[in-house]
Amino acid sequence: MKTTPTISAALFAATVLAAPAFADEPAVPFTGAEIGVWTQDYAAATNAAAADGKPVFLNFTGSDWCGWCMLMENKVFLTQEWEEWAATNLYLVTLDFPRDESKVPEEYQKRNRELSKEFGVGGYPTYIVLDSQGKKLGRLGADRNAKPAKFIRQLCGVLGIDPPAKANAVPADPAAKRLVEDIGAATKATREETRGLKNPTVAQVVAINEHFSSAVAAIDTKDVPEAVLTAFLSFKAAIDSVTDEFGKLDQTKTIRELGRPPESLRKAISAMEQAVEKLAEAAEACGVEDASDQLRL
Repeated sequence: MKTTPTISAALFAATVLAAPAFADEPAVPFTGAEIGVWTQDYAAATNAAAADGKPVFLNFTGSDWCGWCMLMENKVFLTQEWEEWAATNLYLVTLDFPRDESKVPEEYQKRNRELSKEFGVGGYPTYIVLDSQGKKLGRLGADRNAKPAKFIRQLCGVLGIDPPAKANAVPADPAAKRLVEDIGAATKATREETRGLKNPTVAQVVAINEHFSSAVAAIDTKDVPEAVLTAFLSFKAAIDSVTDEFGKLDQTKTIRELGRPPESLRKAISAMEQAVEKLAEAAEACGVEDASDQLRL
């Protein structure tokens, strides 16, 4: 997964810290194909798709070592929402590059490498979407804030179809919507300001976070629903905590020179990421459908 320059220490955590670990994905069948069910049998899936007129979803993954792959597996592909939607919409193919080679039949290993080259896969996970005749429609990647509904919407965009109707949808609360938009604007402005920073010093990271924290603190919270406001204040406090932890480090060192960050910094970054997720969830509960995208760090 590639990351772009962002405004907070969560950016640098993506390069300094390992992605969270999850349990290994369940075994994927070697042969046969059934709509909505994962298989390693690429030929069977594409043949069935051609007969049914259904698209094919290719999951290029490192199932037993890739943290981002495991994250997407747990947050999206193992959910009931995804399974129910895929059951009538997609043939699902796992193209695995595991450390444990017994997870992939020998005859598939060369095929997987060839398909990886054919589709220009440069990292894991990469998701390639094909039409029923094998024509590439587009690609998707991992997302720290992945959710099944969000991923399905993105996939529907690639497929050119309407996403499933959201049950019990409520109009977006105006104040919550404004708050999310203001945070998104602050994020975008700071991101533009820091564009081009490849390996900033600790002092630069602190300055970036302080600038962003000031912008967030200036956001109007009038009439914001209590649940969203509570999550917002926790998010703001988490930003300040990360900045404080960076402030304890040698300000002259670059991020790469830090090596393994202190445990207190790792915990502060994790707490900030969780605060972002909770803020997005609170806003989405108030009808702000794209909150997680706008709040992306």
